[in-house]
This record gives sequence, structure tokens and C-alpha cells, in this order.
Amino acid sequence: MTLVPVGRELARALLADRKLAAEIAGGLVHRDFPDPDLTAKLPAFAQRLDDAANTALRHTAPRDPAGWGLWLFRYEVERMVVGAASFTGPPNAAGEVEIGYQIVAAHRRRGLTVEGCAALIDWAFCDTATAAVTADCGEDNAASIRTLEKLGLAVDRTARGRLYWRLPRPGRGS
Repeated sequence: MTLVPVGRELARALLADRKLAAEIAGGLVHRDFPDPDLTAKLPAFAQRLDDAANTALRHTAPRDPAGWGLWLFRYEVERMVVGAASFTGPPNAAGEVEIGYQIVAAHRRRGLTVEGCAALIDWAFCDTATAAVTADCGEDNAASIRTLEKLGLAVDRTARGRLYWRLPRPGRGS
């Protein structure tokens, strides 16, 4: 699998021009990708990239936003985009970054989500400001629970039917 970072042009193409999105992503885009939840978030990803670019042009960006957004999972066996993972942004004041992910139903249970997210988690910990990676899922979402356990995250707390997970920087403990 290959991780493909999503820039402004690709975010917009995923919404409006699948042929252009495939060209930019370097592979076909699965017919079930993106799901409605990610489709609803794509304009915000594009806007965040626009805002970051505009801020950088004024030389006031506190940190490089590159990498702290959306990444596509391109399954090389089929040369097709089948899923994605994203961070909600760079590390917050507590040094935490939140990760989320999705994969099309036809490509689940192949280890692709764990493979892609593990690479992104490793990448996040390359930034010394990252103290922990967090995530959340419904307490009845068995697939996400298995994924987060395989990634090494542990339940930090529960609230209103949701599990909140945390993986501290290796060597730091919880």
C-alpha cells in the first residue's frame, strides 16, 4: 500500500472530478470512496489547506501543516484508492494528535487500515511535539476496536457510548 497526501487540488477533485482525482492520486478511485462522512469533511480539508497556504504566504504560520491532514490509501495490487486516514491537525498544546480512518467495505479485513495508520502514527512521532496519538470510536464498533488495539492504542476513557483511545510516545508511558 502507498500513502498519498491530499493537497487542495486532490481534495477538490475527490468532490467534483473523479477522473482528475485518479490522475492526481496515481490510481483509480474505488466507486465506494469516499464515504458520505469523508465527503462531508473534504471541503473543510480543502479550506484548511487554503488557510494554511495563505498564512504561510504571510510568513506567520506557527508550523508546517504538511502531513497533518488527509492521506489516501492506494492499494497497489489493484492500483486503486480504497481508503484514507487523517489527523485533525498538528499536535495540540498537550502534544496530542487525533487520527481517524476509513476503508471501503470490499477491502476491509486485509490489514490495510492498520498498515496505513501505523505508518502515519510512526510519522507523527517523528515530530518531537507529538506526545500521544488519540482516536475514538463507538463502543459497539468491533472493527475499529480491533484496529486500534492492533495499532497499540489503549482505552483512556469512555463516555456516552464512545471509547477514547490513547497511544503515548514510545518511552514516555501514559
